[in-house]
Amino acid sequence: MYKLIMDTASDFYYLGIVKDSEVLKEEYALGASNHSETMMPSLSKMLDSLNLKLKDMEEIYTGIGPGSYTGERIAVVIAKMIAIMNKAKLYSFSTLSLIASAKDGEVYSLIDARRGNAYMAHFINTKDSIKRLSEDEVINTEEYFISKEDKKSLIVTSTKPDVIKLLNSDEVKIVSDPSSLSPNYIQLVEAERKRRGLL
Repeated sequence: MYKLIMDTASDFYYLGIVKDSEVLKEEYALGASNHSETMMPSLSKMLDSLNLKLKDMEEIYTGIGPGSYTGERIAVVIAKMIAIMNKAKLYSFSTLSLIASAKDGEVYSLIDARRGNAYMAHFINTKDSIKRLSEDEVINTEEYFISKEDKKSLIVTSTKPDVIKLLNSDEVKIVSDPSSLSPNYIQLVEAERKRRGLL
């Protein structure tokens, strides 16, 4: 069974094709704020290199954030489109859990949210899977870690993830109605916060 995994909610994008439990091809790279221009050509090239077609993808997995407001939507929209078009199963996962999968042991997965803030979740990982210890949230990094100085070495931000570890975890959730899937907007976008007088 072929699985397509994608995430565009951070500065880095992830794109991978897995067959059963083997990663056939993957990319994890800095997107330079152009995920919308990068994803489909990269996916097309990846499929061609494996002599596969989009219709061969039986399961689609997408990160839903938290992260970049625009970035979150890119993978979600593409994943929904492919799932509906192919009548494929659609699954979602937190972008923070994907990032956390990069490292074994206790980890704090972080994505920059600007102004000294970050999207964060706390995990403990084995070599085979990941387990969540806290929900996704927005924190002020300096305030949060001031009493946890020894924990700073456990922060993971941009190391290449272990997608098999993610797929083996409870972090992956099936989406019964692909058209209903939305990104996880934890924090109001800056324009909306200004409009409400919160800045």
